[in-house]
Amino acid sequence: MGFVFRLEDYARYLERAGEATYLDVSRRTDPARIDRVWDNVSAVIEAYGAPWIVQLWTKDSAGSLARGGPVLRRLLRGGTTLAAQVTVTGLSGTVWEPLAPVEPFAGVADLIALAGGPDHVKWRYDPIIPTVHSMERFGHLAKRAAMLGITRCVVNFLAPPGRYKRVDARLGAALPGWCDGMPGYDDAWRAETAAQVVELAGEVGLTTAVCAESAGLSGRVPDLGTAACGDHDWFVALSGHDPGRAPATGSRPGCGCAAYFDAGLYGQRRRCHQCLYCYAG
Repeated sequence: MGFVFRLEDYARYLERAGEATYLDVSRRTDPARIDRVWDNVSAVIEAYGAPWIVQLWTKDSAGSLARGGPVLRRLLRGGTTLAAQVTVTGLSGTVWEPLAPVEPFAGVADLIALAGGPDHVKWRYDPIIPTVHSMERFGHLAKRAAMLGITRCVVNFLAPPGRYKRVDARLGAALPGWCDGMPGYDDAWRAETAAQVVELAGEVGLTTAVCAESAGLSGRVPDLGTAACGDHDWFVALSGHDPGRAPATGSRPGCGCAAYFDAGLYGQRRRCHQCLYCYAG
């Protein structure tokens, strides 16, 4: 709700959400790197109490627990159900994700234990980058995720040229052909790649869903679901409680997320993992 965190906006969000309060921590910047995100969560708790759902978004589970563990435990004591979207692409330490954790899935076992089990965590392989994506790397990561008990994988493709101008300016220097429209980066390539991802993930017991702008692929690729990252039905299953579905418009075309309030802030790319493809920085 809104593009800047303002505590006073939460009251208006409550009017719309009712008991279905869902706090994102955070789509806007990784809480493993930015203390202010946790300050914002604490401010919400102090003013309005613990929400129904808190969903953690992070590339660095260990870092998020180090910074926000006390806040998360306070939320759990207050009755909040914790869910998590953990992004692991295998590109840490490269130009694409210079400051992401070197060890894939570091800290995820501890996050699973805190949240209440692997059903509370989805693995995001996001974004899939043309000419950079490797099925061998994906397969290795899928096995690691499955060993942790994770059963859900969410994928998304890099937004095509022309969608985010600031991102295009960065990608032009690192991705040959990007400024020319990236020939070959089309629906046929995305569908073929998604089908390969679904097959490999399925071999280790993972279901795969596609997010937001790429949602149309789910009708073309067998066994590829449509992700609602803020998934009301998933939250109901995790919490054992259905407060009703609040009206929601989604955050972008193709988004099926429940009505959420974000505790984060945009414009933090240089203080975060400095991912080259980041559109929130």
